Amino acid sequence: MRRVLLVVAGVVAVLVAHGTVGAAQAASAAIDVTTLTPEAANVYRTWQRYLVSKGGKWSENAGLPSADWVDSEQRRRWPLYDLAGFYLADGATPTIVGIDHVTSCGDTAYRITTRFELGDQRLGAPSWFTTVTETVYAVTDGGRWVLGNALLRNTCGWRRVTVGAMTYVFAPDYPYNAARAHRAAAFVDSLASAFQVPKLDSLTYYLAPNVDEMYRIIGVESAVRSAPNAVGGLAQPINHQLFSGSPVIGEEYRHELAHLVLAPLCCARTSYLVSEGVPTWIGGTAGMDFSTAARGLAAFLAEHPLVSLDSMLSGQFPNAPFYPAGAVLTAMVFDRGGVAAVRGLFDAGRTPAELRPALAQLFGQSWSSIVVEWRRRVMAFAPSPPDGADADNGVRGREHL
Repeated sequence: MRRVLLVVAGVVAVLVAHGTVGAAQAASAAIDVTTLTPEAANVYRTWQRYLVSKGGKWSENAGLPSADWVDSEQRRRWPLYDLAGFYLADGATPTIVGIDHVTSCGDTAYRITTRFELGDQRLGAPSWFTTVTETVYAVTDGGRWVLGNALLRNTCGWRRVTVGAMTYVFAPDYPYNAARAHRAAAFVDSLASAFQVPKLDSLTYYLAPNVDEMYRIIGVESAVRSAPNAVGGLAQPINHQLFSGSPVIGEEYRHELAHLVLAPLCCARTSYLVSEGVPTWIGGTAGMDFSTAARGLAAFLAEHPLVSLDSMLSGQFPNAPFYPAGAVLTAMVFDRGGVAAVRGLFDAGRTPAELRPALAQLFGQSWSSIVVEWRRRVMAFAPSPPDGADADNGVRGREHL
């Protein structure tokens, strides 16, 4: 699953609160603000002020320093401190739907619930981002109200088990698998050695029973629910965090672990196809190993014969074909130059205009030849056709996009 989840642009409705807010994005309220107690009204104003400070860029500014957020989280625990905000669509319109006084994890706080909606329905069918609810908490600190994440409160009663550099955090009834945890610890050490990067020194690894619960503990809930058997995970290298939403993979989510281990190589000059392709080549994706994912890509190309490696560089395809597209390219690079060449991919350029000549130089051949070879490598994963069937896979007589 994409770690940024492709932030979607929407039409911004600008609202003004309390007469102190200029032309920035504040939240309307689905609650009767006039009925709030003075204390709750103060919490409301704190949250409004925080929202305005983001300028409608909820994901982009999730790590922007704020005097309204608890210091222990944003300065000492998580550089990207607004954990839920990172998964909101920039430009989504906020509406506060609840400010509730609660007792949580042994103390009292205010739970703030806000709905974020994309206003431009021309984007098509509702996506994960169309309507998302964020939950944060407000607590007193030095005589004033400050904001904090839902994660620590949602997991305060969970178990913790440390294996190597990783501390697994999971609910008491979660089916924790110690054997997988120990394999994961060996995996991250061997991967770091192979790519000559520092070994992980710490990682908090949250285990959730499904994808929706994985997001919920962070403080995010989408109106679009995940399929019961969906496989998903999130990695936040800067925060030393990993979230797994599938017990099938659970403690050994190699795709996300690869993101964390290889973070020192990424991402200032890294193409998105590379940043997801390398972890897919190493650790698979969506519960599939590399070969299985590549077979799915071969089936996709057979159904969409005009799609090419150039098409994939646009980054506009779903994860299912996009991730293995990058993984097959990574396998080609590895065959050409080993681990050193794969390391070089991370610095080969963010844009197609930068990546194409870098790969042409590596392979010593024209870009058009690389495109043809990539398709051949992908289609090699397809099952052999029955005797007598046309096996050209739709390549002959067609141009590549």
